[in-house]
Amino acid sequence: MIPGMIRRRHLLLGGGAAALAPAIVGRAAPAALRFGQIEALTGPSAAYGNRGRDGARLAMEQINAAGLQIGDATFQLDVSLGDMANDAKQAITLLRQYAAQPEFICAIGPTNSVGFVPIVPVAEQVHLPLIGDGSGVPLKTWNAWAYRVNPINSTGTPVLLRQVVAKEKVKKLAVIFDQTQDGQRADAEVCKTQASALGYDVVAYEAFRTGDQDFSPQIATVRSSRPNAIFIAAAIGDGVKVVSQVREAGLTVPLMTGSGSFQDPVYWEATKGAISGGYTWISLDLQSPTPALKSFLDAYRARFGQEAASTCAYGADAVYAMAKALQLAGKPDRAAVREALASLDMVTPIGTHVRFQNPPGGDNQDPTVVPIQVTGPGAYARV
Repeated sequence: MIPGMIRRRHLLLGGGAAALAPAIVGRAAPAALRFGQIEALTGPSAAYGNRGRDGARLAMEQINAAGLQIGDATFQLDVSLGDMANDAKQAITLLRQYAAQPEFICAIGPTNSVGFVPIVPVAEQVHLPLIGDGSGVPLKTWNAWAYRVNPINSTGTPVLLRQVVAKEKVKKLAVIFDQTQDGQRADAEVCKTQASALGYDVVAYEAFRTGDQDFSPQIATVRSSRPNAIFIAAAIGDGVKVVSQVREAGLTVPLMTGSGSFQDPVYWEATKGAISGGYTWISLDLQSPTPALKSFLDAYRARFGQEAASTCAYGADAVYAMAKALQLAGKPDRAAVREALASLDMVTPIGTHVRFQNPPGGDNQDPTVVPIQVTGPGAYARV
């Protein structure tokens, strides 16, 4: 690979090459609507990015099975997938590349805040509708071109803390967090801001940087503070190392993390079950699903050979929301899609209520938060 080049893959979902080629006989194949998708497919956030990719892929394949009806025309969805790794500049470059091609109607992703936060203003600059599928850091400045379907840290993490602090009688909380990741730093700040209201003290507040290998200094400080629980704010790639070293150091107190990370089977397998009994929050109850959600989860398992995580739902919901906006717009036009997103109000095929009201902002106005305690790879009990 040439240094500095961004690795990208182009996927045509549902229609295959025939969706782009004219029919020789009979009816012409449906026209293709092109999406750009930006995800962290490599690096510490890769577990989230790959889940978001696969959830979006499954949703697109299901839509393409019947075709997306817009006005009197039927379309197939065609996604170009770009890997931003863990680099904000790569995310910006990808969005600009999509916007520079008139056939791209919109973009979705990424799941991580490192990529999503910097491309929100860019979406406005290049006039390309954008829906995020997992980023949780609160944004102070929005514009009419950017949205996200998932709950954010300041919504989900306080609910988790309230339940766990009461259940585990937490009076002293230690926090270990990645200071270089926007979403993880936001979760750590939530832990501090909620302390007074929930009646605990933050007795250790230890930062590290993405890619660090040795966490013994942070763990030594945590150990000396004698906490009742530890909140680990880290992407899965780094969180696995932190959790493993915390447990190896003999710290057995309950662990917490945000945005559904512990629920992902990848976390359990990589830590050899060290997250057992740990707490996190998700947006849909994947173990007591509605019939519609169960159908999606069964299809995901059959398609990808693994259990779904909450990030899969975010990827799917981003596609469903964008598809609905296209239908409401009545034509594959960027400005018309932006107008439709501004007041979108729908329940997606897997049961997520997505309601936007932009201005003032692009967050989902009706998010659901489900606090859980992890009991196995992908398994949990509601708190």
